[in-house]
Amino acid sequence: MRKVVYLGVVILLLVSCKAQQKLVSVNKDTNEIVLKKGQSCEIEFITNASTGFWWQLVNESDINIVKSAGDRYTSDAPAGIVGASSHRFWKFDAVQKGSQTLHFVYARDNIEQAARTRDITITVK
Repeated sequence: MRKVVYLGVVILLLVSCKAQQKLVSVNKDTNEIVLKKGQSCEIEFITNASTGFWWQLVNESDINIVKSAGDRYTSDAPAGIVGASSHRFWKFDAVQKGSQTLHFVYARDNIEQAARTRDITITVK
């Protein structure tokens, strides 16, 4: 009986390890990401939403090789500190082969007056 339980635990561990995806990060020198279909990537931005500026993905409707898997914020600053930077992360899942560029802007509501821009090329093989 112990052998059966042990074998079951080993099989569950192997299946759960295979199901976990390696998260790929942006090459900071080239602003490129290369993924295999089914992999995920995460893009990080330093932001300061208390100034009214935030990073926005402006061409999301044109992108079809990756699918947004959500975004999140983190901050090391104590609560209530105005002007402290934070980190915004976008996660994408590779769904189709090809190459496209994600266009991000750091702006208030009017993206035409962006303070900064960042283009990240994603290739899915």
